[in-house]
Amino acid sequence: MKNNILNYILPFVVVAFVTACNLSKEVDINLPEYDGQPVVECYLEPGKPFRLLLTRSYGFFDPFGLDSSFFQNVLFQDAVVTISYDGQTDTLYNNFSFDPGPLKIFNYTGLNFVPATPGVNYTLNITLPDNGGDITGSTIMLPLIPIDSAVVEFSPDIDTLARVLTYLTDDPATRNYFRRLLNYNSLDSVPEQDFLADDRILTSTKLAFGTGYELSVGDTVYNTVCHITKDYYDYYESVQLAIFGNLNPFAQPSPIKSNVRGSANPLGIFTCLVYDRDTTVVRK
Repeated sequence: MKNNILNYILPFVVVAFVTACNLSKEVDINLPEYDGQPVVECYLEPGKPFRLLLTRSYGFFDPFGLDSSFFQNVLFQDAVVTISYDGQTDTLYNNFSFDPGPLKIFNYTGLNFVPATPGVNYTLNITLPDNGGDITGSTIMLPLIPIDSAVVEFSPDIDTLARVLTYLTDDPATRNYFRRLLNYNSLDSVPEQDFLADDRILTSTKLAFGTGYELSVGDTVYNTVCHITKDYYDYYESVQLAIFGNLNPFAQPSPIKSNVRGSANPLGIFTCLVYDRDTTVVRK
């Protein structure tokens, strides 16, 4: 009986002792100075102009003011940017532009439109001003993998709720990678789904993406399926892991897997963005 009582009382004694101690202590940590890097985001969309966003990276604790000098501090200006493909070279000029749906901004824009021809190789070359170094990258235009159908199914239990199943046909002879986005009611809304997938574990030629039974009559569903390169798959996965690491103090740092390189020590991605989008309005 004594041992049982001690086992019951001992934890409370330990807690009382620890509580009575002053365990708080201020610690100064000298962090190394962060050396910012140029960040490239260039997505070649068939039928749209050649466009690129070139910015500077910031340290996690660096001030990031939103005053009138924001764009001047963040955007890299006066770089020489060219993209070569199929025997020709296009220059991207230091002009600000944007795409309204969904919103994307760029600070370098070309005069020509991106061809949709699969198999074309593209090479990016950037020379930064003031001997800031160079950046290079390469990618290939992938074929479009279209959405076969988007099917609305109502719940057998609650007939006012529905889901949408999205189907496409995959080529089992080719290793394919995808990014799947799902928006409700507006392309500018926060995606309900945004994830990567590949066909490594598929046992048939059909690939399906679905929602839960969470939609009502009149809801609009935007299904977007991007056929992406392995470079972009690795890059976007590393970005997601880095975001998770920043939010979790116990997570290991995750490096960004870029496919741009050069003496400027850049981060970022240069890739073609080939996608199909289906807009479905839920109806009975």
